Amino acid sequence: MWRSSEAFTPLERDVMKYAESMTVTPPQVEDVLVERLRAALGDAALVELTTMISVENMRARTNPALCLTSQGFKDHCEAERAG
Repeated sequence: MWRSSEAFTPLERDVMKYAESMTVTPPQVEDVLVERLRAALGDAALVELTTMISVENMRARTNPALCLTSQGFKDHCEAERAG
């Protein structure tokens, strides 16, 4: 939906595409997208954006594995556990 929504600018759509591309396994980031973002944001902002996406991806994977919520541990874990 965000890909075609008029609510987002082309730059905002590129940022969301970048975040999505970074967080799939394995990452599938296209060079042309990185160059477009670098041209629009500059090197420092691109590094900051990449870092923040990485941090949020780490949280998205760590928190469910440890059954963490913003308030602490859950009373039960919803993550699938292997044998």
